[in-house]
Amino acid sequence: MTRRRCGLCTKYIATTEQLAFIGETNAAYYLEPPLHLSCAAYALQVCPRLHAAGDRIEVCLTHTYTLAEDRITGLTPEGDPARATFRFGDPLARDLAVLEFYLAFPDAPERRSGPAWLLAQQPRRDGEHPTSEQ
Repeated sequence: MTRRRCGLCTKYIATTEQLAFIGETNAAYYLEPPLHLSCAAYALQVCPRLHAAGDRIEVCLTHTYTLAEDRITGLTPEGDPARATFRFGDPLARDLAVLEFYLAFPDAPERRSGPAWLLAQQPRRDGEHPTSEQ
């Protein structure tokens, strides 16, 4: 996530390219790295968990995202991890808490249901591919 690499193929996603996050509908942030659009389409086709979730899965399209750090700050009285979210790279966070996840917050996201978005990615019968707007 910190290097803007695709979570599936691991190749760099150019800053001029739209990218996708896949997750639950209306997710505020994502734990998984972004994907190239073609890698997102592939994942939606072959991953049994994503396929089984149907319309509960959403594709979040964006060009940029903001990172934050989810850190464990201690334990609750019940023994569960106590957590806090820190600004990405906050120098005090390293001293205060243990990093567990990076959180990606999409900037100006366009949200589409996974199945509908995937259908729009399929080449049309006339041989034309969908536009980047889709």
